[in-house]
Amino acid sequence: MKPSVRLVVFAILIARAMLSLGWASPPGSPNDPRLEEMIDRYFDSFPAHERFSGVVLLARGDDIFLHKGYGQASLEFGVANGPASRFQIGSITKAFTAMLVLRMAERGVLRLDATVSDYLPYYPEKTGRRITIGHLLSHTSGIPHHIDAVPDYWMSHDKYFHTPKELLRLFWNTPLAHEPGARFTYSSPGFYILGAILERAANKSYAEILQEHLLAPLGMNETRVENNHTVASRTATGYRRGLSGLVRAGIEDKSTALAAGDMVSTASDLYLWQKALNLKGDAVLTAESKERLFKLIFPDRPMTWGGPVFRIPYDEGRKTMTLCQLGGSSAGYAAHLGHTFEEGICIIVLSNVQDADVQRIGDDIGDIFLRRRLGIAVGPAAPPTRTLPAPAEVPAADIETCLGFYRHGDGTLSAVVRDEGRLYLLGRGSDNIFQRAQALTPQAPGLFHLGHHPDFRCRVAPDDADGTLVLTARRGERVFASARKAAAADMPVGEYAGYYASVELQKTFRFSASGAGLTAEKFLGEADLPLIPLAPDLFGWERGFIDFTRDRDGSISGFKLTTKDTDLYFGSLFVKKDP
Repeated sequence: MKPSVRLVVFAILIARAMLSLGWASPPGSPNDPRLEEMIDRYFDSFPAHERFSGVVLLARGDDIFLHKGYGQASLEFGVANGPASRFQIGSITKAFTAMLVLRMAERGVLRLDATVSDYLPYYPEKTGRRITIGHLLSHTSGIPHHIDAVPDYWMSHDKYFHTPKELLRLFWNTPLAHEPGARFTYSSPGFYILGAILERAANKSYAEILQEHLLAPLGMNETRVENNHTVASRTATGYRRGLSGLVRAGIEDKSTALAAGDMVSTASDLYLWQKALNLKGDAVLTAESKERLFKLIFPDRPMTWGGPVFRIPYDEGRKTMTLCQLGGSSAGYAAHLGHTFEEGICIIVLSNVQDADVQRIGDDIGDIFLRRRLGIAVGPAAPPTRTLPAPAEVPAADIETCLGFYRHGDGTLSAVVRDEGRLYLLGRGSDNIFQRAQALTPQAPGLFHLGHHPDFRCRVAPDDADGTLVLTARRGERVFASARKAAAADMPVGEYAGYYASVELQKTFRFSASGAGLTAEKFLGEADLPLIPLAPDLFGWERGFIDFTRDRDGSISGFKLTTKDTDLYFGSLFVKKDP
């Protein structure tokens, strides 16, 4: 699973902007073709390298206003996505697991205050006696996220079958990030442990428990646990963005996502499920358990056992809209589900492209749905399309000055690059907006529109103290990210020279080292390009980043290339050829 805590962080940014709510024109009606036309126009406005592929569902209460597929479920066989297409839903699985734990607690099978060691005698007691089920549900156990606990997790474990005990063994000796219960640390391993506890307490597999206690009672006939073996009809193939367009995503063995990201579902099944998330008791959970599911873990944070929950005042503060937003991703898929408790509004976006911007898509089409069809205005209006604003006339020298690499306070980097005649911000920073390429449209010298949303701006200006260029990103008047222009690192580059073959393109390129530094010769059809050393094993070039990788013996084994066209997390892989 790709880390999804950044989606949670971005959800917080969106929710903070939703500060006003008013009633406008009378609400629309289900099956309104005008809504479909507006949503189609929105998706048609996407640039080619971001074209949406997946399914969306918009509903209020018992009425579904739009349920439609876009793009291809299988590029290989030319099969289109449709309303019945299945998708992996990544970390949305965690909310199902939280419901299962509460269900088992209601039935006396589990105790929420019990420790890990009470149910898993093989788990080391040094930490197992200190971590409770409640700590695991709330991401306060202190157990680090999988890729933080095991740095080579993707290559060494993610692709191979693990029994629950083998999976837990990967993390149980990792030092805790903090004392259990002290603070929030997003942790998929915490939910692996919950899955193992559920299986041991019920003497059944997680899939059986899920089917018996949630899927069957709710009529979710199209939802299942992925096991990498069973063939499920209408399951969309997962893709990533690559240098040549969409490419097949890598294999992720779902035994390594136990109870944290191993579910496959449809938009219609998720619609049925979210209706059961209201605060009334039903066949799945009592009202008391649901209240506990959505109780804030910390007063100043929106996190609950059931996911991020935002309480947004409206009607001059006399009323409150409660919004729950869930997100998830896995190898080749991305998912977003937002629902409100009071109005029963539901927005579902499922995609079979791994880094699809489903969070922002959900925000945009949610605004179209609420504002233009239901007559509910929440915060500033989102743009009805992704059409970029027209650029202003800016001196070429000003543009050249802004190009380059910028270092954030946490040490990560972002880049302002030029690709196909347009500027882009490529991010590696901790904020979600920096986890994907965003177009930069000149508005004035040093000032740019950031992406398609009119509220987002990016400014590049000298620091008054030392003259270093500083890049700041803001929504409205609020600055949410800042980075300083990074100078080239003074480091030897000889070991990076050699021949590198693109796994995707099946072409080989030569990198040469000289007194002037490292040069990529005729790289990707370009002229010879200088590579800028930024840090050990990290270089920049005029269209993005090159992250070199090493073999176990310490020698250079290849690199990961990221551009506006690629998945910015996994990039496009190149392998170094032996001399």
